[in-house]
Amino acid sequence: MLRRQIPSTNSLFTFEVVARLGSFSKAAKELNVTQPAISRAISGFETHLGYKLFDRHGRWIKLTPNGMRLFRATSTAFKTVIDALNDIDQIEDSRENVTISMSSAALNYWFIPRLTAFKQRFPTVNLDFQRYSDKGDDLIQGVDLCVRLSYPKDANLHRWDFADERIIALCSFGYIQEYGTLDRPNKGYTHTLIEKEGTRYSMGEFFHATGQKSPQNPTILKFSDYSHIIQAAISGQGIALGWVPETSRLVIEGQLIPICPQVVKTGRRYHILASNLTPMRPIVENIRDWMIAEMRFDRGKVTSMMRANAKLMRTGVTL
Repeated sequence: MLRRQIPSTNSLFTFEVVARLGSFSKAAKELNVTQPAISRAISGFETHLGYKLFDRHGRWIKLTPNGMRLFRATSTAFKTVIDALNDIDQIEDSRENVTISMSSAALNYWFIPRLTAFKQRFPTVNLDFQRYSDKGDDLIQGVDLCVRLSYPKDANLHRWDFADERIIALCSFGYIQEYGTLDRPNKGYTHTLIEKEGTRYSMGEFFHATGQKSPQNPTILKFSDYSHIIQAAISGQGIALGWVPETSRLVIEGQLIPICPQVVKTGRRYHILASNLTPMRPIVENIRDWMIAEMRFDRGKVTSMMRANAKLMRTGVTL
């Protein structure tokens, strides 16, 4: 509708400048064009509209009633646009970029589910995630915070405790309904164990450490990526080992539940790491503290759920 009424946005801009300054020559100077160009633009605009916007008396001009009404509207609209742009500029100027390095599993299943909470807590932060691969470490240059199991032997690092490494046998609720528990498998069903190729900690080691009897003749499903293992477990394909903190939120939300009440504590620990070669920005300190508090909540919640689930599993019922 507006495009049919106005020949071009340039016509409206030119009109606003002439009306505001009350002079074709001043408008020409502000817009860096000639005065005849301004006159032609206004005349063409008036012809298109079908009514006069200015009364002309030599060099003197005055807004007509219609011109005054349009000027009030354009002034208000332009001011609104200018205020909005200024607000955006202030927000962009106040934004801070923070880079975090963590495993793809921790990113997918620990951080991303709480991105909404993060944005509410830190609305002016731009996040840049760098994926960490366990094929080899090494703090990435320019990264503000790194989450690592254990920590590199580097003197130029600050480190803060994030979480103890704990391993849990997990599956979906639907899987238990169909296949039963480890102690009470459903008749005629064989359990499926989901493992990672070349893992440093196997299902066999988990069963040995917990004293839990291993399933008889299980089907083995292997993946090279831990995120795929977790996704397969969520979809009810079998039993997988879950590392805390990566799977803590999945347990809390009920997407995965412990099929075994025992937990393996390896003695290793996740840390948040940062270089001590440059001062840490206040926003990075705040994000570090937020992450630690979130993990502390997860740890307490998972512990209480494991205890409750262990009691129920002794009666043949699971959470």
